[in-house]
Amino acid sequence: LARTIEVGPGRTFAVPSEAAAAARDGDTITIAPGTYYDCAVWRARALTIAASAPGVVITDKACAGKAAFIVLGDGVLIRGITFTRIRVEDGNGAGIRAEGRDLTVQDSHFTNNQAGIISSAAAGFLRVEGCSFNEIGSHESPQPRAIAAGAINTLHIAHSIFQHPRGGGFIAPSAQATELQDNRLSDEAGSAASPLVRVQGGVVTVEGNTITVGAAPVERPGAILVYGDAQRVAVRGNTLVEPSSQVPFLRNWSGAPATEADNTVPDGTASVSESGSLYHRLRYRLAQAREAAGNAVRTTRHQAAELARGLHLIR
Repeated sequence: LARTIEVGPGRTFAVPSEAAAAARDGDTITIAPGTYYDCAVWRARALTIAASAPGVVITDKACAGKAAFIVLGDGVLIRGITFTRIRVEDGNGAGIRAEGRDLTVQDSHFTNNQAGIISSAAAGFLRVEGCSFNEIGSHESPQPRAIAAGAINTLHIAHSIFQHPRGGGFIAPSAQATELQDNRLSDEAGSAASPLVRVQGGVVTVEGNTITVGAAPVERPGAILVYGDAQRVAVRGNTLVEPSSQVPFLRNWSGAPATEADNTVPDGTASVSESGSLYHRLRYRLAQAREAAGNAVRTTRHQAAELARGLHLIR
């Protein structure tokens, strides 16, 4: 039977990590306002982890050298929590690390962390709705850090705010489908030389977003870059604020067909540009071939070593 577990001073459990250790599938964990110098690993499925009122802050501690919250269970909802000052030695300290499938994060805030949300799940979805990401990343790293997702089925980001990146951009998925809807992304200071969104492959839908970029130290390919093996790209109803009129809203290096409609961009700026696509497609294919060759060599060496050990045992 699902339970409601209260966390906070004078509650059932004092800190989130205690509740995480006791949680069972389907439980609801409510966290009272306060600052918690704590981290937690959530193993149960179908959890709801929510602030009981505004003002829940998780700070300064990462579990397993990864994140403030590590989510191993499937079907988890996290709502109304602030994650701040999360740092680890390898530079990937996240507010949330999603290792289970089907995570939803709503109305939460990520500020002054090395990363916001990192998904290393092999399938399922990551939904981010009504969240904010501020001063995420490191000036030493060129990689986007606010949200990074691997080969999941769907990354859906809606009604969220991204601002003041440190070093890299904001979003870097390689999901089967990436959906960006009604978000605001801003790098007015031009601190990120890379695109603010960098999508590798899949079906890409970008709709109703507003992106503001200032002059970067080097020219960006675009506010958004799509590369790899995308199936199709749709760009509708977006707005680009860009003073130099040189950076397109979206640079399509994927070779996939792109459709665009009702976008607002400065005069002389393209909503979608495929300039340089052939060159970068060739580079991408070459990198894939090199990786495949390296994997083949490593596999052959491993098989040879196994064969040599087998012959030694026979003798």
